[in-house]
Amino acid sequence: MNAPASGSTWALRLHAACDWILWAMTLNVLWLVFTLAGAVVLGAAPASVAAAHVTRRRLRGESFPVWREFADTWRREFRGAHIVVTPALIVATLLLLQSVAAVRRDAFGSPLDVLLVTAAAIATIVTTILVPLYVHYDLPRRAYLPTASRWMLRNLAHALLLAAAATLVVTASAVVPGLIPFVSIGAWLSISTALCVAFFAANDRAVIERRESGSAAGRPHTAADPRPAASPARAL
Repeated sequence: MNAPASGSTWALRLHAACDWILWAMTLNVLWLVFTLAGAVVLGAAPASVAAAHVTRRRLRGESFPVWREFADTWRREFRGAHIVVTPALIVATLLLLQSVAAVRRDAFGSPLDVLLVTAAAIATIVTTILVPLYVHYDLPRRAYLPTASRWMLRNLAHALLLAAAATLVVTASAVVPGLIPFVSIGAWLSISTALCVAFFAANDRAVIERRESGSAAGRPHTAADPRPAASPARAL
């Protein structure tokens, strides 16, 4: 009796894994197509936002036409994505390029290079958090970047987990370069969005529990909670 059940469980897990690989490949194509549609500089930020949005919907178990939803979100969030995400994305990209150049010319090791790599890592993690944060919460546009930065500082373990996931994707892509045009970008967008949405959901529950505990103890709470959970989720 146990053997068939065990086999069925593994079959379901294998099916789920293949399903996510297919999703990552689809997301990879969508991100590349719509990034190129905006001549890269104008396309990357809205494409990243659209990728986080459709991934969040998939995590919720919703059924929808992926290509149309991605395109609609890309157009609808074009301006907002540039205001919120593009500056951080440009800074992170430039720092990463400088860091890679320092490593390739064997100059890495000086204090300046260490500072450069550290800044690149921090900027990348903040930008990684920023995109799903923009999708998940309804905040004033000027508040997203400071909120993402504060969230990273208050949740260093989660930030390290994102860094570990990024390292895994980069390492796999370096070992098998053929993954880059087909799945690497989509895999990173899927993993980072899934992790951040889970982090935000856990944070929301913790904030609600603390507020309920405070109310039960007779302590008033204010609405000026700087954490993301203080704001409602976005409905893109």
